[in-house]
Amino acid sequence: MLDISVTIKRKDGTQETFPVYADSQIAFERWAKVSISAAFDPNGKPKMESLYYLAWLAEKNSGKITKVFDEWIKEVAAVGHEDGPGN
Repeated sequence: MLDISVTIKRKDGTQETFPVYADSQIAFERWAKVSISAAFDPNGKPKMESLYYLAWLAEKNSGKITKVFDEWIKEVAAVGHEDGPGN
């Protein structure tokens, strides 16, 4: 089981955490054309854009945002991810 969450810190100082459910995982893999495991392998030099895109998908699929990625990213200061106990 893949249990991931992302925390989004905005430029205004607010912060929210979202689970990365199956819909976001699949959408990410289709966009990146690589598995999540491969995309975030520390030995594979993961791209920051991949992490931000996954965070955008998680927030978007939660129903919280409607902005396109390029508009959403302008409000973001940082993104982090955590692997849950199932990983």
